[in-house]
Amino acid sequence: MKNALTAKPLNQAQSMVLEVVKNHDNEQDLKELREILLDFSNRKMQEQLDNIVAEKKYTSADFENMLKGHDRSQH
Repeated sequence: MKNALTAKPLNQAQSMVLEVVKNHDNEQDLKELREILLDFSNRKMQEQLDNIVAEKKYTSADFENMLKGHDRSQH
């Protein structure tokens, strides 16, 4: 784990988020900010997934096979 003294400096977006949190510390504002950040993160993950599916040319049948396949481990 990196020491705080050797960690990379914050980028502009990280600094902006910290500034918003510092200036808006009531629970409703923080809840709204969390929702915005989660929405952003979810959209980016979905875009990445969509790109992978398109790149690998997966079909619905491929996903069905993955779900039913023998490669899945039994718990």
